[in-house]
Amino acid sequence: MNTPHPLEVELKLALPPPQVAAFLRLMVRRHVAPEQQSLLTRYFDTPAFSLSRQGIALRVRRIGRRWVQTLKTEGERHGGLSRRAEYEVPISGRVPDWSRFPAEAQAWVPEALRAQLVPVFETEFKRTAWLLAGGQGAAIEVALDVGEVRVPDDSGDAALRQPICEIELELKSGQPDELFTLALDWASQLDLLPLDLSKADRGVRLALRQPLEPVKSLPLTLDKNMSVEDGFAAVCQDCLAQFQANLPGVLEEDDIEYVHQARVALRRLRAALRIFRRVCAVPPDLLAQLRELAGTLGPARDWDVLMSETLPQVAEHFPDAAAWEQGVSRLEALRAEVRANMRTRLLQAHPGAWLLAFQRWLLQRGWRRNFAGGMASEAQRFVQLAALRPWAQRALRKGRRPVMRGAQVFGELNAQQRHRLRIAIKRHRYATEFFQALFGGRRYVRYQAALRCAQDSLGCYRDAQVASDFLWQADAGAMAEFARGWLAARQTEVIPTESAAAVQALLALKLPDGL
Repeated sequence: MNTPHPLEVELKLALPPPQVAAFLRLMVRRHVAPEQQSLLTRYFDTPAFSLSRQGIALRVRRIGRRWVQTLKTEGERHGGLSRRAEYEVPISGRVPDWSRFPAEAQAWVPEALRAQLVPVFETEFKRTAWLLAGGQGAAIEVALDVGEVRVPDDSGDAALRQPICEIELELKSGQPDELFTLALDWASQLDLLPLDLSKADRGVRLALRQPLEPVKSLPLTLDKNMSVEDGFAAVCQDCLAQFQANLPGVLEEDDIEYVHQARVALRRLRAALRIFRRVCAVPPDLLAQLRELAGTLGPARDWDVLMSETLPQVAEHFPDAAAWEQGVSRLEALRAEVRANMRTRLLQAHPGAWLLAFQRWLLQRGWRRNFAGGMASEAQRFVQLAALRPWAQRALRKGRRPVMRGAQVFGELNAQQRHRLRIAIKRHRYATEFFQALFGGRRYVRYQAALRCAQDSLGCYRDAQVASDFLWQADAGAMAEFARGWLAARQTEVIPTESAAAVQALLALKLPDGL
């Protein structure tokens, strides 16, 4: 079914500025003449940004000698693909003219708010656009935008600036899948990343002085009337969104929390795919790439934990401050090498292409077909269409069993068995977070907190072991030897006692509803 007006369907991609020339060369090979425009756009909102808080963007754009006003509403945005209502009409001046908008557009902004609207930021960029023919009669506008978003000060000069370098694929007719066909053709060649933040989003953040920060997972909004397959798609989208949001920071920023949260996102996704594996199986190639991406982040995160969490606990017990600093400098150099290697390997794994491929598979509802190309069995389709809540209840009970078995015999477990118990606890904890909206309640929250405490306590043993291995391999002098001894003492004297208490607490809890 073709996309009806006024619904805008587009796929937005972040393009690294050094790759602009390479992208232009790719477009030359298509033998389609481009159109070039210099676009100045002013965005209007109230001083309190009332429109943006409702997901509404109002802009007036100068195109040559013409002025056009556009109102866009909040819509669905996943993996760079967005669907939202868009109303665009020509006007005679550089301020909004509400009489020109149709009634359905005017209904989005009450008259009381219209009187408060002022220019809050602007964008200026050069747009190079091509109209391409896709498969099955699709028509796609490809636009390369290079410029900046800026916030004027009281004098009208730009007080704050942020660069723009992105590709927009807008569906003029046809199926959204054709957008992914184009994007995937370029993603591996150009290090493209899906981009959910619009220019308006970035302008609002800039105007409000809100820097981008590492993104943690938030409680999922699941409907109790959802089917199993809808719940699966929602959980996957949430994990992918968290990874995508942290990915630019992993590649460009020094804040170690970006790596941490990106790794958490991939771990959550792996846990989700395990929970749903018999109902909605993911293609082997996507799973293999997921494992590769997760593997690139692991060493960097382990070094971050060593330097930011483990060693600061040891430092106060070491008598020679100068020798300690000398050893830390050596370790920081090794850590920097690991981080640089992580970024190189991550780019080589083409995370943007993987995100696009996964999003495309979700859009296609790929789990409805088997890997041989045929339809899923009737039994599998029956479960996919079943109600999510009772299915989630059974999944939670199943995930709880290995946790309880391990907790009951914790004192008899060796190090490897305790590590496996920690993994079981972590997977079960993620499952409780995925399905929290379906159950909830105080007991549920207390149960989650106990799982988190047990996971963290057992994780201390692994962190100490990894840290000891790193210190043994590093040439960091006396401080490394001292730190290894301190960690060994904790592994034998303190951590087992703390872990046993945290795990035993799980057995003492009253079970929440649903378990």
